[in-house]
Amino acid sequence: QASTNANIPIDIQLFNEAGASVWSVTEAAQLEFPNEPPAAIAAISIGRRLQNPLFELVKVPPRSLGLGMYQHDLSEKELDEQLDAVSIDAVATVGVVVNSCSLEILQKVPGLSSSLAQKILKARPLRQRSDLLEVSGLGPKTFENCAGFVRVADGPEELDDTLIHPESYDLARWLLKNFSWKLNEGKASNLPARNDWKTVWNDPVEKAAAKFQVSPDRVLAVMENLVDSMSKEDPRLKNTNIGELDSGQPHGSSLLTGMVESCKPLAGELSDMSRMEAAVDAGPIRGVVGTVRNVADFGAFIDIGTENDGLLHISKLGPNLQLSNILIGQQIGIDILSVSNGRISLGLHGCNLQPSSSRTSNSQSLAKVSKKKGEDRARGGKRSFSTVASGTRKKQKTSRNRR
Repeated sequence: QASTNANIPIDIQLFNEAGASVWSVTEAAQLEFPNEPPAAIAAISIGRRLQNPLFELVKVPPRSLGLGMYQHDLSEKELDEQLDAVSIDAVATVGVVVNSCSLEILQKVPGLSSSLAQKILKARPLRQRSDLLEVSGLGPKTFENCAGFVRVADGPEELDDTLIHPESYDLARWLLKNFSWKLNEGKASNLPARNDWKTVWNDPVEKAAAKFQVSPDRVLAVMENLVDSMSKEDPRLKNTNIGELDSGQPHGSSLLTGMVESCKPLAGELSDMSRMEAAVDAGPIRGVVGTVRNVADFGAFIDIGTENDGLLHISKLGPNLQLSNILIGQQIGIDILSVSNGRISLGLHGCNLQPSSSRTSNSQSLAKVSKKKGEDRARGGKRSFSTVASGTRKKQKTSRNRR
């Protein structure tokens, strides 16, 4: 309301707060923010998730991340090991900016131990990747293993801020010149599909391989890293065959479905579950911005700003969107189709989906039972035990259907 009155637009982003309060009372949090109360540290953690979710979430114990209904069936040791493995893989995919990253994420860089990571932090700021060789205990072999994952931004060597290993810098410079690419000018235009690069660009690939005495696959890998560095594309999308994710538009969706541009955050008064349920009784609430919180085999859980996440069931994705194309953390336009017993059923915005008929008939049946009870009370009459038992069995069956 204040934004509207002042005519100042405010960009609202929804983020999962799971684990923020847990991390805010850890020793590491207190060391980083010794003069701040836990509530303020938790707020900082949530804000940082907008800047770089990977760097922040890696600090949170897996059991506090809300990973799914079955996570507590696993031991904490298994969860920790899996989080560590996934984090290392993610860091190897995107790298870390060494002058601004945390100790927790630097420790995930392949080839670096915890002690070396601490020494690197003490040696900051680094001007270029080669400065790593001046860190005590970090020799040429360790440098060879970790250099391609440690990025140095705004330094004298622009390739230091890419995933290209220093030993391939000469090859990378030749490719940039040959294709007239500029690292700082955004995504290169008119690129063929990645699977076609070897065929379409066979001549320059073979020429580069012969010139620098490397394999064609090595040349293609450097080309891929250059294109990724220019486009800054979400690496989760590289191996899909579904085109590009424009702002807020789910991959594979039509231009009319799932877009957030035509949607708004859920109205504040509807964040109360009882008010939302009353509003949905009059018809679906359409055009709401949500954030994908988790993806399961049967659908995606969407944070719409309420206490409970809504379920975008696989049957409510419309004809064009595949569940495999939905990304955690992605914003998506949805419709709120129904609310019952704290469960929120969603549909992809633009598909004009309606609440499922089974849920509607169940609601009508419960309404009839309630109406019958009211009539009995008004007459002062009593129903037989068999009638009450029958009604109870129907309710139990309805509840099981809903589950």
